[in-house]
Amino acid sequence: MRGGALDGAGGALDSLVVLVAENLGYACRRVPGDVMLLEGANRLHVSMRNLRQLARLVPRDDWPALVSDHVTTIVTAIEEPLDLSDFELAQHLLRTRIYPAEADNGVLAARPFAPGLIEAVVVDTPTTVRTVTVEEMNGWPVSGDALFMLGRANVRADGPLQVDDSELGGVPVAVLHGWSFYAATHLAWLEEYVEMGPYGALVVAPSRSLIVAHPINPRAGYHAAVTAARELQIQAHQAYEDGPGSLSPHLFWWRGGELTLLETRYEGDALVLPRDFLSVLTTLGAES
Repeated sequence: MRGGALDGAGGALDSLVVLVAENLGYACRRVPGDVMLLEGANRLHVSMRNLRQLARLVPRDDWPALVSDHVTTIVTAIEEPLDLSDFELAQHLLRTRIYPAEADNGVLAARPFAPGLIEAVVVDTPTTVRTVTVEEMNGWPVSGDALFMLGRANVRADGPLQVDDSELGGVPVAVLHGWSFYAATHLAWLEEYVEMGPYGALVVAPSRSLIVAHPINPRAGYHAAVTAARELQIQAHQAYEDGPGSLSPHLFWWRGGELTLLETRYEGDALVLPRDFLSVLTTLGAES
């Protein structure tokens, strides 16, 4: 089920969240931001956008079980927190995960990752993933950059993403994906997956489990890069809407290990790229 059919069933998902929340002893109400606020022994939020995205993946008959598992997992993570005081034990559970910047509530152990995105330290257990607070981090013998390095190292140790060579609009792209909350973290070492030239690559990371990249090839010329930008922007918007785990609908330029946001707009059906990026492509076109 997709599109309008799912949108029309939004009330059913809302009702299921309320039912599960009340069974767990929580009052439940809608608040701005497409969120359900649960208030009881604790105060917590359920993203309805993310829940709708998860619901797209299963038959409607499975929605009660999906909502029950989803909400119960969130509540359990809050009500039965892990004892993270023993860093020797906790360090093996740590990962870094990419979130939209608006997820930063000011208490997370997080840092900027790219425009509109943050990198947060999380604890990964068999039943849930939860963010680490600055207070918790400050109680450990490792903090700051060293803690993020440890989290990234644990993501890498979990294994590489799958890489598929594909095409969008006739131009080559690399599709990196995996059933993991941490696929987007692999952007930090994208050059190990994709052969980069001096012009880097156009990249989108629309959801937590997907990266699509087009290495900018001088031999392919100006038009190939423009075509790739247009196709990747379309892909990013669609995958961002589909989710689950939406991150960014935007187009980025990966160059020298840095992700730069390319602020695009449409004039009619034509995608307009930033002037400074177009000047680089013009140089590329002259060279080729």
